[in-house]
Amino acid sequence: MGRRPRMHGAETYHHIYAWGNDRHPVFRQPAHYRKYLFLLAKYAKSFDVSVVAYALMEWHIHLFIYDKLDNISNFIMELHGEYAQYFNRIANRVGHVFGERYNNKVVNVNIYGIWLSRYIHRQAVDAKLVQNPRDYHWTSYRFYLGGERSTFLKPDIILKQFGDRQDMHKNYEGFVLSNNDGPVDWSRRTFTLRVGEDLIELVDREMSIDRSILLHPQGAYERKLRHGAIRTLAMKYGYSGAQIARSLKLSRAAVKKILS
Repeated sequence: MGRRPRMHGAETYHHIYAWGNDRHPVFRQPAHYRKYLFLLAKYAKSFDVSVVAYALMEWHIHLFIYDKLDNISNFIMELHGEYAQYFNRIANRVGHVFGERYNNKVVNVNIYGIWLSRYIHRQAVDAKLVQNPRDYHWTSYRFYLGGERSTFLKPDIILKQFGDRQDMHKNYEGFVLSNNDGPVDWSRRTFTLRVGEDLIELVDREMSIDRSILLHPQGAYERKLRHGAIRTLAMKYGYSGAQIARSLKLSRAAVKKILS
């Protein structure tokens, strides 16, 4: 089976995540984390990429980035290529450092973005390394709290959703520390919004199509609206035909026909 094509495009937000080769460590000591962050800043500037959030874990990395000029593939190739050379030289080893093609998911920043930032900033908590995410040094979380500054981090697209300059850092901290995991199904490798009620709410909110039209369209015009919503869910948000069918109480064959 061939590889799925990369999701890309100018002015696009991405969630990028990559694991060490055969799940071996990507970082072994603080100097390795610092080197990766140095290279992240270097190549973000070179490729006009904005880093919204990041988490560097011993075994894997998460990046939330804005790709202004459709440079995503070259950006990651150069970043991970130079880091791999450094890591192999320092660790006196050969071979791949990152063991698979990096994974990337195009992000709708207004729906998915705040939850993605929370997910990234809670990596060390979920791994039971710390109880409070501010106690783990290798994420962008402490910059979101306003105590430190970064030359390459661009968190405003997220922070501005949490109030004015006076309150947004505190409000964001409360959001990350809360027990609300939100509408994203993190158990799925593709990280989509949970299907069902949340998907219907997404259509209602983003496309202004009432749930009654989605579930019980009356007449040709309302059926046309539902067909358009189904195509948008598949093509823009990446939902499968099965997910759409289950949420809108349609047969898979009906959804497949609409998408074809």
